Amino acid sequence: MDEAVFVAPGAGEIIGDSPERRVEILSDHDSLNATVSRFGPHRDGADLHVHRLHTDFFYVLEGELTVRLGPDDTPVTVQPGTLARVPPLVVHGFRNASDADMRFLNLHAPGQQFVEYLRSIRDRRRFSYDQYDPPGDGGRSPDEARIGEELFAADRPGLSVRLLADVEAIGISEAVGEPGSPSPPPHLHRRHVESFYVLEGELTFTAGGRELRAEAGAWVQVPPGMPHTFAFTGGETRFLNLHTPSYGYGDFVRGLHEARTDEELAAVRAAFDQEAV
Repeated sequence: MDEAVFVAPGAGEIIGDSPERRVEILSDHDSLNATVSRFGPHRDGADLHVHRLHTDFFYVLEGELTVRLGPDDTPVTVQPGTLARVPPLVVHGFRNASDADMRFLNLHAPGQQFVEYLRSIRDRRRFSYDQYDPPGDGGRSPDEARIGEELFAADRPGLSVRLLADVEAIGISEAVGEPGSPSPPPHLHRRHVESFYVLEGELTFTAGGRELRAEAGAWVQVPPGMPHTFAFTGGETRFLNLHTPSYGYGDFVRGLHEARTDEELAAVRAAFDQEAV
C-alpha cells in the first residue's frame, strides 16, 4: 500500500448484495481486514468456530448483533455503538436475532486474509483460512471475550476519546470532536497503519499530498511513512481510530490526557510510533 486508501460510503468492493445481506470490503491490509455489513431480520451469520492466529471484532452501527459465545452457544446482545472483542481460540459465531436490519463493522487483526476467504466464497473457489471448527476441549473460556469494554476515557477541550481495545495487534478508540477542534499536528507512523471510520459528521484528511473529504460511512487508511492529519469540517464528528499493530496506542491515549506541557506532549508522542513532519 503506497497511497492512502479512501472508501466512500457504500463504495467498497461488494462480496454480496441482497435484501437479506450486504457485505463490503473496507480494508485488505495484512495488519487489518475490515468489512461493513448489513444483515436483514433473523439472518444467520457465521456458525460456531474459532480463530487460532487473530482476534475478531464487531462494532455495531445500527440494530442489534447477537454474538454466540462458547461451545454452549450462549447469546449475547451487542447494542449500537458497542465493540465486541473475541480473542483467538474463543468459540464464537453471530447472527441478527432481531426483527430489524442490523449493520456492523467486522475487523480481523491481523488480517490473516479474511477478505480473501470472503472472496473465495463469493467466487465459489476453495481457500484455506484461519477458521476452524470448535475444538474438542471447548477452547478458551468465553469469559475472555469482551463486550462494550471501555479501557480509558478522556475529555479535552473540543474532543473526547474512549479507548475501546488495546491488544498487540490493534488499538481502537472512538472519538467525538466539536467543530473547530484543533487538528492533530501533521505526523507519520514508521511501523504501523492508521485507519479511520467516520460514524457521524465529516473529517477532511490531508494525506500524502491529497485532500480526502470523509463523510459518515467513509473509511480512510494511511500507510506507514505517509504524512497526514485531519480537520473537523462537518459539525460534531464521531469516528473510530484504529492502529495496526497497536505499538502502545493505549499508553499514547492515556499520555496525551495526562500531559500538561508541550514538553510532556512531545515525550508522549516520541514514545509512540509517531513522528512530527
